[in-house]
Amino acid sequence: MESQHQKWVSFSYLAVAALFGYIVFAFAIKMSGTYDLEARVRNIDLIIRIASIAIAGLSFFVLYRNQKANTFMGEVVLELSRVTWPAQKETMSATMVVIIMVLISGMILGLLDYVWTKLVQWVL
Repeated sequence: MESQHQKWVSFSYLAVAALFGYIVFAFAIKMSGTYDLEARVRNIDLIIRIASIAIAGLSFFVLYRNQKANTFMGEVVLELSRVTWPAQKETMSATMVVIIMVLISGMILGLLDYVWTKLVQWVL
């Protein structure tokens, strides 16, 4: 794998590991509050933070060393480099079409809501 591609793969592994560490941290903090571990264990916050960082580091190391994951991510980066991305003009025109269609749909739904509300008020 090229060094430029390896940088992106390593960065994505780091992002996944950081996200995983944060999820573990949030879950552990929630569980420590639920089971009142703050009162039972001194410095539980510090322990949870260190454990979360260790788990994030371990997950990064496991991903970085996994040959199947590296092969897959290399193929993903290669496929992304082959994609033909639209030009700025095409992107802007497609965005404008989406914005206009959202506004039109909103107006239609608002009108239907208004009519339905008046109909229900008239019946009741």
